[in-house]
Amino acid sequence: MEKIKIHGARLHNLKNISLIIPKGQMVVITGISGSGKSSLAFDILFEEGKNQYLRSIGILAGLNNEDKFDIIEGIGPTVAVRQSTIRQSNPRSTVGTKTRILNQLALMFTSEGKTLDGYKKNLSPSYYLYTTAEGMCISCQGRGFYYDINLEQLIPNRTITLAEVYVGLNVTAGFLRILKKKYGMYFNTSFWMLPEDIRDEVVYGTYENGKQSYCLERVLRNAYEKGEDVEEVYRKKLCPDCHGERISEEPKEVFLYGKRIGELAQMTLTGLYDYLNEVPEEGLSQFGKNIVKDIRQHLKQLIQFRLGHLTLYREMSSLSGGEVQRIFLYLQLESRLNSLIYIFDEPMAGLHPSEKPSVIQAVKKLKDIGNTVIVVEHDKELIGQADHIIEIGPKAGTEGGTVVYQGDYQGYMKADTLLSKYLFEKSIMPQRERRTDIFDKNNCIVLKGANTFYLKHITVTFPLHAMVGIAGLSGSGKSSLIEETLLKRLASAKKYGHGSGIEGEERIGGFVKISQEPIGKNACSTPVSYIGIWDKIREVFANQPEARIRDMDAGYFSFHSKGACTDCGGSGFERIFLTSDFSVDKTCQTCNGKRFQEQSLSVKYKGKTISDVLEMSITQAVHFFANQASIVKPLCILEQMGMGYLTLGQPTSSLSGGEAQRVKLAKELGKQHGSNMLYVLDEPTTGLSLYDTALLLKILDKLVSNGNSVIIIEHNIAVLKSCDYIIELGPEGGDKGGKVIANGTPEQLIVNPNSKTGRYLI
Repeated sequence: MEKIKIHGARLHNLKNISLIIPKGQMVVITGISGSGKSSLAFDILFEEGKNQYLRSIGILAGLNNEDKFDIIEGIGPTVAVRQSTIRQSNPRSTVGTKTRILNQLALMFTSEGKTLDGYKKNLSPSYYLYTTAEGMCISCQGRGFYYDINLEQLIPNRTITLAEVYVGLNVTAGFLRILKKKYGMYFNTSFWMLPEDIRDEVVYGTYENGKQSYCLERVLRNAYEKGEDVEEVYRKKLCPDCHGERISEEPKEVFLYGKRIGELAQMTLTGLYDYLNEVPEEGLSQFGKNIVKDIRQHLKQLIQFRLGHLTLYREMSSLSGGEVQRIFLYLQLESRLNSLIYIFDEPMAGLHPSEKPSVIQAVKKLKDIGNTVIVVEHDKELIGQADHIIEIGPKAGTEGGTVVYQGDYQGYMKADTLLSKYLFEKSIMPQRERRTDIFDKNNCIVLKGANTFYLKHITVTFPLHAMVGIAGLSGSGKSSLIEETLLKRLASAKKYGHGSGIEGEERIGGFVKISQEPIGKNACSTPVSYIGIWDKIREVFANQPEARIRDMDAGYFSFHSKGACTDCGGSGFERIFLTSDFSVDKTCQTCNGKRFQEQSLSVKYKGKTISDVLEMSITQAVHFFANQASIVKPLCILEQMGMGYLTLGQPTSSLSGGEAQRVKLAKELGKQHGSNMLYVLDEPTTGLSLYDTALLLKILDKLVSNGNSVIIIEHNIAVLKSCDYIIELGPEGGDKGGKVIANGTPEQLIVNPNSKTGRYLI
């Protein structure tokens, strides 16, 4: 069949829509945040494509579509590439293992490697891989580093009890009770008087089925990875035995033209490509020549996908969503599969304007080899290359969910939809009154000698009480400069009253980091629990007359406490495992997905149950709780950011990076920070249309107008045009980046010949 036909799609906010999607083409589905485009692409097309395949082989027999639609015809095997689901949390998964280039290098060393005295050793390929028992460095288990806990610094007082240690780490009262039960008489014993085996368990935990128990190391590691200031007691240290090369001593004695495999794996992909180009072929066997040629070809393609700044040892969990998607795109092109339906989630995310053409060409190539490519995207350049465009709208939430445009690009240019007006400048972005007096030596923070990762010992001045943009190609050092250097030095300066390599930190009242890190990894975490109003909502229900009569406290209105459905444990679904690591979810037949037991659902507030409240959108909840000021305030901030479409009970794990960041921003704005704060944001426009970007800019402008400072890492040209000042890093990525190549106002970057961003600001 040459078309996908959908009739009566009505999942989430989709309003019983019907449409025809051509196959064998590149189709862009667009719309403002919350319009329903992801519901159509992922929850309808992908899920049904997957389920039809599984039903066809008898795995999902008996499971229906749960009334998501009437009919879908023409769907085929479907592959989804969604940022929130392809993130890797396994620390042993790296760019080298994912692309399999590391395995090819291991073959190369087995075939061509020599010791310093010119002899070959008879080591199998597994000896050159940190993922095998033979190859890994025993000291760091193949990680290349380890975390060192300074217990003397963490617990300096010899009389501090184990209970006091946990209290000092802000362990919740409920968890303290669990720990007290676990450690019994040791709970009130001095930490330094604990038996050695108990103390080791407290510090490092135990492992069961590969999972680490609750321990000090786990608490500190989580804090470290969130960017909290714990470096005085917990530091990531290079392994002293392998020096970051991850492999054992025996393979470290084998060289390929002066380099060990661990050294090659720590080079940038661009650097490794250049190195292999210099390897003289006359010294290689025919097998070696073939491997080198193959590796070079793979590296060349990855570099074309703007991934040359990565290394083979770079952990997949540390990559941005856009970088992960580009690696996935590379792998799919390598597979040369056809007749599939690919669904991508913003593959242009995290790309500098100059990097977009090569990725667009790769997406088009995937179509050209015989696949259907469906892309959820806001980017104008990619939309301009689409064969077919679908806009879902007109707005978000209950005001969205309909097809407002379907057709080609020429027709879209003439359309009168909310998003097309912004794309083709019929509606203009909000114009900030930019500051012109930003360079006062007494109104800035100066960072000196920044050399984190690939930064080239640079000194950078950040104007305060202004909106400062940080620009540059992928891997040019933006995050290294801001998150790994500026914020860590600020944290140290604020903690100790002074900081090394930083001046002017006393000129701000504090700082807030708002990153794209997930704000919850399971279905129990929701927007309302994260922003801190879930307890208040449950108290409202606990104070209702019927709840008081039945002696029901707030725990009865929690889906992971007393109120949880006994059959599904409050998840609302039954998980069916098809293999050890692949499962599908089926709505719980006892609670019908409501998560709560019947007693909890018998109590109502203004005619609504606690489950009804979780199904409300933020906009609906603002009106429903109008007389509850402490509940409404943070909800109003989210609504002002254009996020009124989110439901209160939506799992935070399902939010995009941009959505998660805006929820974090709303939480911070709901606090009484006062003025003169520094807000640092990392690509907050990820997942945002220009319409949503306009709303975000208004919020950021208000922050600056109220006396705060904003530093924003961004590629979005609309945002950079609105900045008072831009600092651009480059000139390239990885070891070819790390310098300040331009700084100044947007107008100054336009005329700066060194700037790679200025030409796009016109």
